[in-house]
Amino acid sequence: MILAPVLLKQLATERFTMPSIVLVYGEEPLYIRRVTDQLRQMLRKMGFEQGDRYEVDTSFDWQGLAIETQTGSLFSQQRMIELSMPSGNPGKEGTAFIQGWCNQTPMAPLDMVLVIYCERLDSRQTKSKWVQAIESAGLVVQSKPIEPRELPKWCQHQAQNLALELDYEAAALLAERVEGNLLAADQELEKLALLKPAGSRIRLRDIEQSVVDQAHYQLFALSSLILLGKTKEARHVLLRLKQEGSEAPIVLWLLTKEIRQLVELAQKQQQMPLVQAMKNLRIWSSKQQEYSQALARHDGHYWQNRLLDAYQVDRQIKGLQSGDAWFGLSNLVIRIAD
Repeated sequence: MILAPVLLKQLATERFTMPSIVLVYGEEPLYIRRVTDQLRQMLRKMGFEQGDRYEVDTSFDWQGLAIETQTGSLFSQQRMIELSMPSGNPGKEGTAFIQGWCNQTPMAPLDMVLVIYCERLDSRQTKSKWVQAIESAGLVVQSKPIEPRELPKWCQHQAQNLALELDYEAAALLAERVEGNLLAADQELEKLALLKPAGSRIRLRDIEQSVVDQAHYQLFALSSLILLGKTKEARHVLLRLKQEGSEAPIVLWLLTKEIRQLVELAQKQQQMPLVQAMKNLRIWSSKQQEYSQALARHDGHYWQNRLLDAYQVDRQIKGLQSGDAWFGLSNLVIRIAD
């Protein structure tokens, strides 16, 4: 297993050897997106002109994929096959397909690469037969969230990549405002890079002007409103986010993150006091009262069902299901804040 930032450094070198199968999983969508972009870019340089993407659910046709890939290699150009499998559960047929792919004789030259994307995998899933098979034959990449205490330094490093110098106080404020959302932090830094000349020093007041003054229309404000149950205000902020040009996947990331946090808290609350559960999950002190109010409205089963709603919105964003993604986000906001 390799962490996503480490892999990104390796992909930037000419010494990296592309395996025939890669698993990318984790809770940090920014690194998953960067790994995906880098893998696609590298494969294009290697002559992989064709790419196919499939969404894996309980009714996915693994046998059809096996037949299609076996015959496809005879007649098609080099191909990158992407499988999005949010549940991390391929079932018996999927496990057999993945093990078969891993057990085949290495192709020379490489003509097909299989990349599988999952969300968070628990310890049981990472020890499953299909993950172990990929670990042995290919590459397993984990995209881990940045710890809150590490986020200011991460912001400073990203600013350097954009030819900016970010004061630590400014980085700390930015980290506080985005509350761990690397996509939002990255978006804010890219915006500053467009506004400031290369080599500019970004101070606390710059972050205050670019982020704090727009707090009501930023993601951290939406987070607080939905947890506090302020439906009307949350819908207004969501509308402003859309009007400001925010990306739907970033908003969905935020909503899904909050739902997952509530699911975990509800589960831990059955074993320990809520205050201790929040401490174990390293929840910001400023957010603890907000989570308490959300948990007082609904139980863990309710929040589990909201994850299913988020999955449907994800399919709308990707064009795999009919319906307007922003309308789906609005409905999800209402159900969380209800």
